[in-house]
Amino acid sequence: MVLQVEAEDVTVVGGRRLRVLFTCRSSVGHFFPMVPLMQALIAAGHDVACASGAVVGAEATRLGLNHFPAGPDQMSGDERKELFPEIERLTPDRIRPFFFERVFADYELPRRATDLADIVDDWRPGLLIHEIAELAGPLVATAHHLAYATHSYGVVLSDDGVAAAAKGARRHWQDAGLLPHPRAGLWEHLYIDICPPSLQHDGPPGAPIVQLVRPGERTPVAHPTPRPLVYVTLGTVYARSDVFRTIIDGLAGEPVDVIVTIGKHGDPAALGSPPANVRVERFVPQHEILPACSAVITHGGAGSMLGALTFGCPIMFVPQGADQFTNAERVVNAGAGLSVLPGDLSPGAVRATLRRLLDETSFFTRAGQISDEIAGMPPPQAAVAPLERLAQTDTS
Repeated sequence: MVLQVEAEDVTVVGGRRLRVLFTCRSSVGHFFPMVPLMQALIAAGHDVACASGAVVGAEATRLGLNHFPAGPDQMSGDERKELFPEIERLTPDRIRPFFFERVFADYELPRRATDLADIVDDWRPGLLIHEIAELAGPLVATAHHLAYATHSYGVVLSDDGVAAAAKGARRHWQDAGLLPHPRAGLWEHLYIDICPPSLQHDGPPGAPIVQLVRPGERTPVAHPTPRPLVYVTLGTVYARSDVFRTIIDGLAGEPVDVIVTIGKHGDPAALGSPPANVRVERFVPQHEILPACSAVITHGGAGSMLGALTFGCPIMFVPQGADQFTNAERVVNAGAGLSVLPGDLSPGAVRATLRRLLDETSFFTRAGQISDEIAGMPPPQAAVAPLERLAQTDTS
């Protein structure tokens, strides 16, 4: 159904000015991968808004983007343990399917769908774009006969993860009077994929169109460092002080300079007095530090993984949960990094693994090749025309 609206509203007819609603979980790691496409659509003359929780709302406001409150905010680690205590007992291969079934679908979907339905009714977008873990968007778009696209933030969800999402979402589609979607609505019309093909699994089954978009832009090194610079980040959800301390102990006295970011709400005092070669910060924008880095140590969230590889940095993974084990496996298999699993994490393991990353040139070579691959992917602007065409698709 082509949406035609009143004169004071925005029209999508003929690919002209369009209202596009982005929706994501309330996590910066799920929000930032979509920002380049938001900016590309704005530059093309379209109106863009984002619907999510307060954590994302603060970042959207800082970037000058329109934001609508929608759904639950980001859970703390304690809240997650209280609501889902079984997470602590899951093996790595079961973590991601569990999150998609129990957290993203069964718990978060209905708590966001009501808000999204009201936003769609009031703001009247001509197109909805949801990130792959935000599963209320497909349901609400389907109920409103609204075309939508699925935006990736990394490696495509595996078959068991898709089945888990569909299982968790099934009753909510039924409650909305809809036939349950076999993939929880994922990539039904268009898939925006920001993962470099060499790290990707086979394309998502059932996706009619896949549009590649590069995840970031390389910038030149502004201030070369006299010694190798190592960037340490554990994101915002998995930023555990004990893991940071183990990593810092392993890097103490090594012939490298280290910048550790602990998150905007982290407490530097919890890490004690860092050694002379380590600097602890709450936050440093990735694009400011990565060009000068020789290696990255990370939990392995998609944002930090793709950010490091955009700049050709080999990665040491210390995965904790979510998609991090999958990301680590893909990069290690590609020859651009190494992984230290939770049961093996110690200062000695950190030290030995970093020495391998810095001493064996194959890791730099492979990371550089993936960086070149990313640079050769289409820019966000390449997705604008397919999205304009999608907005005119009859979804009734």
